[in-house]
Amino acid sequence: MNVTVLGSGTSSGVPVVGKHTPVNHSSDPRDKRLRSSIRVETSGGGESIIVDTGPDFRMQALNNRIDTVTNVLLTHPHYDHIGGLDDLRPLCFKQPDGITCYSDEFTHDQIIERFTYFHDDETYYGKPKIHFKLLPRDEQGIFSGFSIGQTHVQPIKLLHIHEKPMYSVGYVFNHKLAYLTDFREIPGEYMSFLYNLEAVIVGAPLPKPHPNHLSIYEAVDLIKELKARQGFITHLSDEKFHTELEDELPPNIRPAFDGMTLKI
Repeated sequence: MNVTVLGSGTSSGVPVVGKHTPVNHSSDPRDKRLRSSIRVETSGGGESIIVDTGPDFRMQALNNRIDTVTNVLLTHPHYDHIGGLDDLRPLCFKQPDGITCYSDEFTHDQIIERFTYFHDDETYYGKPKIHFKLLPRDEQGIFSGFSIGQTHVQPIKLLHIHEKPMYSVGYVFNHKLAYLTDFREIPGEYMSFLYNLEAVIVGAPLPKPHPNHLSIYEAVDLIKELKARQGFITHLSDEKFHTELEDELPPNIRPAFDGMTLKI
């Protein structure tokens, strides 16, 4: 299984428009952070799975020479995670049956509301050929694992915002890799899917506490608790240089960067 970090930045991306911090003026390409997304490819299966199509997706696809997308998994409907859905159009045309996009019910409803032309019955040549599917649940309402070709996917419910409340969805691939971004808590019934994995990628924008996200150091504690062989921090803001994080983090936990690849 090959994993590519398409974007490692928080909702504003880095550099941040109109903000002049040292990180925003860094010459290190690892400090240039497009909005968070990954690509998962399973050896021999032919699957090319994208997790989140943010507003930078077009550039991410060009930067990483992505010619094929078979499936999309969405975490939640914030703009920095779905704003690039329309940029799937040219890739849809290359798939005879289009692209299947999975999400929870709330994200699905938000897409229908915001991207109305995706669902128009009238023929529109330029409309993306995307088939939206709800993530499966068992009789108790807990997300069930499912397969995309040879890739096993286990959705993980994540609490993102307490007040509403609003949830996000993480994903575990082939019982080896977890991608968990935009969350504050993990409901206990999902924790058993997360222990002793090969790698865990956790979203944590800031070194200080945040009401809707883990801090970088809380993410480190979580990765240690889960006993992952290796961990990566993504969804990063402009508060820390990549090299700073490399120096501060434990040896088996690294800051993610755009274009980083993993073989799991």
